[in-house]
Parts: sequence; C-alpha cells; structure tokens
Amino acid sequence: MSVSSALTEVDAKTTVSLDTQVSAGGANFSQGQRQLIAMARALLRRSAIVVLDEATSSVDLKTDAKIQTTIREEFTDSLLLTTYAYMTQYAHRLKTVIDYDRLLVLDKGKLVEFDTPYRLIQKEDGVFHAMCLKSGYFGELEASARAKAEQDGLI
Repeated sequence: MSVSSALTEVDAKTTVSLDTQVSAGGANFSQGQRQLIAMARALLRRSAIVVLDEATSSVDLKTDAKIQTTIREEFTDSLLLTTYAYMTQYAHRLKTVIDYDRLLVLDKGKLVEFDTPYRLIQKEDGVFHAMCLKSGYFGELEASARAKAEQDGLI
C-alpha cells in the first residue's frame, strides 16, 4: 500500500498523513487505522514476537487481503501469535489462518485443540473441523491446509 493511497479523512476537518500526531490510545483514528499503525510499528521494529489480536477484524476484505499478504511476506522471521474469534458472519476469515504453522483452538477459554491446520481439519469430531464446515468454504480450506502441509513436508 503506498503512502499516498493511505491518506484518508478521520473527520471532516482532519486529513491523515505521515505527520499526523497519534493521540493517546489512537483516539483520533478509526479502529482499522489503529490496527494498521500497530502493524507498521511492528514492521519497522522487526519485532521477534508479534501478537495479532483480531488483526483484521475492523477492516474491509480488500484491506484484509493486503494485511495477510504483508504478514506472510514481512514477518517471516517473527513468531506470530494470532487470536481469531470465530463468528458465523466472519467465517470467511478462516482463510486467513488456514496456512499457519499451528492453530490453538480455545472453547470457552479452555484449550481444546492444538495442531497443524491440516490435521485439525481432518479431525471429524473436532471443533476446528466443525468451524470449517459451518463456514461454507470447507473444500477450499481443506485444499489450502493440505497444500501447506505438503509444502512443509508433513504429508
């Protein structure tokens, strides 16, 4: 994403640019803009560990795709820990984690599954398997998980 294309209006009077001050807690930016600023900071710092808490929950699908590409290309030397709360209306976002190395699945705050996406999607009585089925994208998710497992030499 180019800097010039990142210029947006926070409100009718404030244009956002690289010189725009970030107020405490980023209150002068939208939630999606705050997520992008946090990711830019992690990129610039070359953080060894990056925690992404619902990294794309407040952005549109086009921006989501750009963020996912950036994560995969720019954080290759970082340990990524990503939280993702499954909700039916956001089921399509399972695609964003299906090629991760490992998934840790929680249910009501308790660990219920931990493995590669491919192994989890193959577990017919599993929580992750059920989530993938409910998403309506099971075939696509399974193919992506299989491709990742093959790439990693796991199958």
